Formats: sequence, structure tokens, C-alpha cells
Amino acid sequence: MAAQFPSRLLFKITADCPHVEQPLRSSPEDWPGPALPPLGELDGEEAFAQVHVCWNGSGLYVAAQVPKLGPIVGNRRRPASGDGMQLWIDAQPDDSRHRATPHCYHFVILPQVPGGAGPVAWQQHIRRARGRPRLGEPSSIRVEVKRLEGSYRMVVGLPTGDCLDWSPQANAEVGFNYLIHDTAAGRQLWSCPHPAPYPYDPSYWGRLRLVK
Repeated sequence: MAAQFPSRLLFKITADCPHVEQPLRSSPEDWPGPALPPLGELDGEEAFAQVHVCWNGSGLYVAAQVPKLGPIVGNRRRPASGDGMQLWIDAQPDDSRHRATPHCYHFVILPQVPGGAGPVAWQQHIRRARGRPRLGEPSSIRVEVKRLEGSYRMVVGLPTGDCLDWSPQANAEVGFNYLIHDTAAGRQLWSCPHPAPYPYDPSYWGRLRLVK
């Protein structure tokens, strides 16, 4: 039987990214608009986490609600083998490019790491990039984590200037992809299936349309 071609590679997803005034301390349920569509379900992958996005003049914000019954365990050396989230953002998206530019960013966020430290977040370079942005200070990535009954909530703020060289007034859309990794549930990848070369090829990322 022939392998089925991944449905997510048949189209380019664009999702609305609503505007908010003060999103960082708000719970995702209070944000305008629904969670991002669980695109993995098109390829038979069950979505276990809900992810919301929003923006304002200060930056871009991402919130994830992740089911979790046991302890949260992050892995600094191999982030995808533990609990956490990774984000890829292209401040000037162009679907014809297959290599990252200085406008492409990769962030790693761990809600907890061994020893009780956490949350921990950092930006890292993208492989095979034609140019690289300046790496922001880890402290400039604003992260809040709240443990709930049977889940945890993580809210990430990426400030303009400190984290992103980005002008919402000049760019109505941004390239975007996320990966949620969980020690129990596995991986939830948004805009394309694994093992597409999404870590370094921005043409596999979706888009967020900035709306007010």
C-alpha cells in the first residue's frame, strides 16, 4: 500500500493573530479569537495541546495549554526529548526561500528543568541560514508558567527590538511554526509533519495574519 502524502504539505496555512493590549498575564481563554487550528489532525495526529497567539505594538505572544499529570521535565541539551515548546518566526516571510534569513528566529522555551530552575528560554541560530539575526538575551524572553490540575499553562512574550527585529506596521503577516514536545504525549507540530526540514527551511512554516 502506497504511503499517503501528508495533507499539510498540500496547502499553505494562514491563521489570524488577534490584537490585544496586555496579553502576557491573561489566560488564553480570555484572549480574542480561537486557538490555532490543530493541523496535525489532517494527517491523523491527535492534538493534545491548545496554542493561542496574539500581538500588539510591543511584540508577539504565544500561549500553550498542555495536559500534564506527572512532573514537568525539561532537557537543556536535548529540548525535544523533554517538556517544552519551540517557536520559529519569519518577520519578513517569502515562500520562495528555502533557507533562513536574518529575519528568521528560533526560540526554545522549557517550563521547568532539573534542579527546580525554570522557566528557561533562549534563542538559537538556525542551521544553513543565509544570514543570522543578533541573538537576544535569554532574559528578554518573557515567560510565565502556571501549573494547573492536570495541565500547565505557558505564556511567552517576544518583545519587538529585544527579541524580534519586526515592525507590525510594515508587515501584515509573519511566518510561524511551533513544536510542543511532551515526555508522555510526544510531539505536536503545527504547519508541517515530521520529518519535513522545518528546523531550517522557512517555506514549511505557516503564517500569522495580524488583525485588529
